[in-house]
Amino acid sequence: MAFRIAVPSSKDLTDVASTHLAAMDPNLLMHAQFPNDEARQFLREELCRDTLAHSVRNNMGVLVARDVTTGKIASFIKWNVQRPSGDGDSNGDGSKEPDEQIPDCCRREYLDSYAELCKQARHRVLGSQSHYRAATALLQTVQDRAGAEGFSVVLEATMNAVTFYQKLGFDIRLDLEMMLPPRGSSEPTEHYSERTMVWNPPTALVAMP
Repeated sequence: MAFRIAVPSSKDLTDVASTHLAAMDPNLLMHAQFPNDEARQFLREELCRDTLAHSVRNNMGVLVARDVTTGKIASFIKWNVQRPSGDGDSNGDGSKEPDEQIPDCCRREYLDSYAELCKQARHRVLGSQSHYRAATALLQTVQDRAGAEGFSVVLEATMNAVTFYQKLGFDIRLDLEMMLPPRGSSEPTEHYSERTMVWNPPTALVAMP
């Protein structure tokens, strides 16, 4: 099976969202954050907006792998580029993120707590070092781009993906731990784990005189 890697068009937004939701359906965290149909519909719409933003903003990127025979999207990858920036600059390019409007059907406590865990983990493992922040597949392309700039790549890996990322040269730096409610419950009784992982570009060999 052959694939073509390209930036998605506006016609691909719903397909990227559907691919994401299908891949994450077994994930406990997603269902804790978006526990019902209304919340997951909000997530679907938000994923479409997010994919569009990643396709046009200069501190973000998105690529899809498209089956050349069927034209269907098999996988995708998104990343943010974090560069040293001034106070109040949250995107690395002088722009600021708008305030998020999260509806009551979503569980904001798990959205905020996970975001804070990831933020603290990235700061602990890389500090202010420039890096690409990526998740999902197609990582070789992102590693090539990051390596060309001398940047590291950092991601949060679900436990079933840790071995996959290790094979691509990622190292575990920190454990992320949360207590989450199982599906259909509001009581946080289930233990949830992810791993913060980092890939560093190979150090260039300096020729000795």
